[in-house]
Amino acid sequence: MPPKHVVVVGGSIAGLGVSLAMSSRGYRVTVLEADQTALPASHTEAFEKWDRRGSPQARHSHALLARLRNLIRDHAPDLLGKLTACGAEELHFIDRVKQLFDAPMLEEGDEDIVSLACRRVTFEWVLRRHVLDTGLVDFRDGVKATRLEASNDHASGVPLITGVWAKRAGGNEELVEGDLVVDASGRRSQLRKWLAEIGTPEVREASSPCGIFYTSRFYRLLDGVEPPALDGGIVGVDLGYLKVGVFAGDSRVFSITLAASPTDQEMRRVLKLPSFDAAVSAIPVTAKWTSPAVSQPASDIQRMANLNNTRRWLVEDGEPLAIGVVAVGDSLMHMNPIVGRGCSLAWTAAFALAECLDAHAEDPRALVLAYDERVRKDIVPWYEIQLTQDADSIEVAEAQQRGEDPFRTTNPDGSNNPKGFMRSLMKEGLMPALKEDLTMLRTFMRTMNLLDQPGDFLKNPSVMQSLLASYAMRDERKPTAESEGPTRDEMIGRLTNTA
Repeated sequence: MPPKHVVVVGGSIAGLGVSLAMSSRGYRVTVLEADQTALPASHTEAFEKWDRRGSPQARHSHALLARLRNLIRDHAPDLLGKLTACGAEELHFIDRVKQLFDAPMLEEGDEDIVSLACRRVTFEWVLRRHVLDTGLVDFRDGVKATRLEASNDHASGVPLITGVWAKRAGGNEELVEGDLVVDASGRRSQLRKWLAEIGTPEVREASSPCGIFYTSRFYRLLDGVEPPALDGGIVGVDLGYLKVGVFAGDSRVFSITLAASPTDQEMRRVLKLPSFDAAVSAIPVTAKWTSPAVSQPASDIQRMANLNNTRRWLVEDGEPLAIGVVAVGDSLMHMNPIVGRGCSLAWTAAFALAECLDAHAEDPRALVLAYDERVRKDIVPWYEIQLTQDADSIEVAEAQQRGEDPFRTTNPDGSNNPKGFMRSLMKEGLMPALKEDLTMLRTFMRTMNLLDQPGDFLKNPSVMQSLLASYAMRDERKPTAESEGPTRDEMIGRLTNTA
């Protein structure tokens, strides 16, 4: 029997992850990528010239977390070598621990906490080049999928997808037949429309605002300059009204992202120069990285707005809406990009799907249900916690715009303010504890890198004890660069002066 044919709609990070996972198992893979942009000759040229119109996030900061890095290590170690050859760096938890603690007690599993410092464009360029070089994937760029081909599955009573129709610009539609269609086309996916056209019930969709717009800029370290320390590839500062991230990249390039509430008109100034630079120079941790003695800008600023957390359901009441089709990555579920989980969760889903196809290649209904179960186990918890975090962040930003303190632990009438206490606990207890308590740091880094479930962190009794002990010492500590930053009014003053 010939190998199953998997048709992947979308050739970006998620689609390439599916292609790699499937082709390495012997499945035949065809990728349909709508963008008709020639692959540049090098990753350097890709950063400078590659026009990925279908992937606007490619020009923003990205985090390649340990879960993604470990999938590469375990399934495509030669790809890992190609990434490092192009300047990507592995950031080992163990190395950071040895810098922070004298004679630290390491544990089994510490060697798995390794993220990748790599620009999103570099990662995609190396990944596509690698997939093409295997000769196992039929990658068709400039080919846009337009609709599904379906028949009726008599056993299940739902539509059976047998391929997709696609066309090149100016060409005719052609049917690309397949045993499994994987939608990896991103948050603008047309799968809901395509399924409605073949008569399925409406695909349920839930969406809520992320509560941010954001803007990013890349910088290049000067020759001979040692970069400031990065914990796990990311340094984050949350001033409430403004979230700040420094992201390590490849080839001595890093990026800075600023994010604020869409309702905060004053903070929208950071969407343009020179206000972006003024904000960066006002925050100690980013000022340290962007000092003229340390780095120079390597790009203009890029902007993203109208961001929502969105989830779509292809299984209802234990039954698929259709069989022979699934979705991965942003097509199925996307969340606030500021947390940097998108690529890693897309690959988690891609390799889970490949395992499900191994187990249920001859039973398309069982395949869809098994994959849905993996999604609910491995992906949905991260989506749900992001909804909670974003709702709280929106409250914090709105309170600060009203001139209120969202971190106060008591209400005006003297009663306790549980939300304010938890915010204050995270702000004044967590960050110091990560440099003082190895168990706390390990647990936090495992969660941040998607190696443990999101709820495990605060369920750990020792973590809560350490967190409370750290919080109790808040008045005894001097402010650090990671916690310092101007108040919103002070920042508005700086931004106003740059207008």
